[in-house]
Amino acid sequence: MTVKDVVCLTAQYLGENDLLETTTLGGTETPTEQQTEKLNLLLVCANDMMQTLAVLYFPLKYEEKLTNSTGKILFSNLSKPVTEILKVVEEHGYSADFAVFPTYFETVKGQLTVVYNYLPAEVEDYSDTLEVAEGYVTKRLFALGVVSRYFLFNGMYTDAEQWQNMFASAVLVAQRPKTIRTMRKRRWL
Repeated sequence: MTVKDVVCLTAQYLGENDLLETTTLGGTETPTEQQTEKLNLLLVCANDMMQTLAVLYFPLKYEEKLTNSTGKILFSNLSKPVTEILKVVEEHGYSADFAVFPTYFETVKGQLTVVYNYLPAEVEDYSDTLEVAEGYVTKRLFALGVVSRYFLFNGMYTDAEQWQNMFASAVLVAQRPKTIRTMRKRRWL
């Protein structure tokens, strides 16, 4: 799912169909200053929503292998910005104890596999792909959140609350476990 996909759906929800005709979103018309401001605000809202989804609702998990010779690993040495360390596995496959501090965490020395939740990188272009939890976050869910943020950033609090409620309902549906219900075989007389 790209930023352009979400912004197009968001523009439809907002009733801003003139934005869909701009070259930024695949149309033929050059955007005006006002349209450029709206598009830039929608990009800010999309970044904010991506961060919110990753922190509050659908965390992004990453697994990284590294070598530790001191027992102390700085968060800045990891590939992605860490929000939570989930587990540390030593080279023999056993879970290792660790202690988290503000800028680093301490654990055993040696070859380690660190599993952690992270913050996605901000998108800067409309062709960029959004980092979201695949299988949970749909284009519709994401667009509902972006519309809510758009109204919030513009000071339209009543509209923001209504769209936030729709977004919250969509999140609850997405978080529902996906189970298959089966009936036992029966004998019929």
